[in-house]
Amino acid sequence: MRVTPDLAAMAEVAAELAARRVDIVACCGGDGSQFRTLSALRQAWPDDELPLFLPLRAGTMNYIARSIGCMRGGPEHVLAHVVRDYRHGRTHDIVHRHLLVVNDVHAGFVVGCGVVVNYLRLYYSEPRPGPRTATRLLVRLVASAIAGTSLVRGVFRRVEADVDCDDERVPFRTFTVVLAGTITHIALGFKPMYLAARKRHHFHLLAGPIGPLSLARKIVRFRRGFPLEEPAFYDNLARMVTIRFATATGFMMDGDVLDPVDTLTITTGPLLAMIRG
Repeated sequence: MRVTPDLAAMAEVAAELAARRVDIVACCGGDGSQFRTLSALRQAWPDDELPLFLPLRAGTMNYIARSIGCMRGGPEHVLAHVVRDYRHGRTHDIVHRHLLVVNDVHAGFVVGCGVVVNYLRLYYSEPRPGPRTATRLLVRLVASAIAGTSLVRGVFRRVEADVDCDDERVPFRTFTVVLAGTITHIALGFKPMYLAARKRHHFHLLAGPIGPLSLARKIVRFRRGFPLEEPAFYDNLARMVTIRFATATGFMMDGDVLDPVDTLTITTGPLLAMIRG
């Protein structure tokens, strides 16, 4: 077991694990901790043959584990189960998902800007983050969208950018939502990236200037993983997406809000084998 109090320590541990060519890496933390771990592993590993990855449910949302159907239970229970199988030579229950690579630095599963970043900033400002807080905040936003109050206007501030998806320019100049992923789920059981696992070497891109009232009206479709069928929404598979912001803009990766950048280049990364239980 290794404890990583900061990113520098995480890089050191990743280098150690790469040198030892370990078979399995288990990460005990939230979705953000797992993306930081995977980013460090990708930088340290000499090729794309990353070790088996076990995401343990130790965060407030755990949508990565939920999306791939990981075994339920506390981190100690799940880890003990996997270690027991490993020692006895039993086959693990494994699912494969591509990583998303952002600006050749970060590696994770979900990237977003616009609404998702503004929502997370509100969420993290709450005294007790967790599923109940996230649900309560979502209800407040839906009510604000119906009433047209300032809360939803702040969260739905538009981002000005040019977005290129493979060889196609996304036909909008401003965006409220930009979301890309290789797993179906995000927080609270929402499954907007319903195409995420449809095709190897691709990820699902959702982007557009959809308004709060339009999204509120289709919140059930957004949660259950159905197409929104909105003209102000680009919905497609992609292998590479480049976002050029008019001004430096913050973005989210797997629940962590990262520093503003001028450009985001999102590509399909290596195929990662993850243990479900």
